Order: sequence, then C-alpha cells, then structure tokens
Amino acid sequence: MCYLLKLVMLTIFVYCNTCTKKVKAVILTKHDKEYDDSIQGYRRYGMVKVLEHNIGFRKTCSDTSQIKAIVESDSEDYNGVLN
Repeated sequence: MCYLLKLVMLTIFVYCNTCTKKVKAVILTKHDKEYDDSIQGYRRYGMVKVLEHNIGFRKTCSDTSQIKAIVESDSEDYNGVLN
C-alpha cells in the first residue's frame, strides 16, 4: 500500500536581522498562545527559518538563520508583519 503525503510549509513575513528588510520565513515550530496587554490580544511565538532573499541589484542576503518570532498575532504593523 502506498500513501501520498503532501507537506504544506506555512510562510510568514519577518524582518531580517542582517539587512532589516521584510522577508519570507518558514514556520518550524509553534509555542503556546499568550495574552499580551500591549496589543489587547493574543500572540503565539515559534521558531522560523528565514529564506534567502534579494537585497539589491544581483545581490542576495545569505542570512538564513533560525530565529524566534511571532507566528500568530491579533496585530500587524503597516508592512503586514505580525507584531
């Protein structure tokens, strides 16, 4: 018996620590939801892996580190990044 399994990697936007641009990241893990008084709502942190991205004409930022970031939130900033 053969089963086909389709893996879906969820992506979010975060800010790169090296070049400070808005970049895509893949969600690796999610932690428990926590209530935050500053946004009057809930946040969920997790580990994400930053994808390689362009920083200018024919230049790429090779910072593909794993960082702790907000993966779910009731609040977004003006760029569409969760905060």
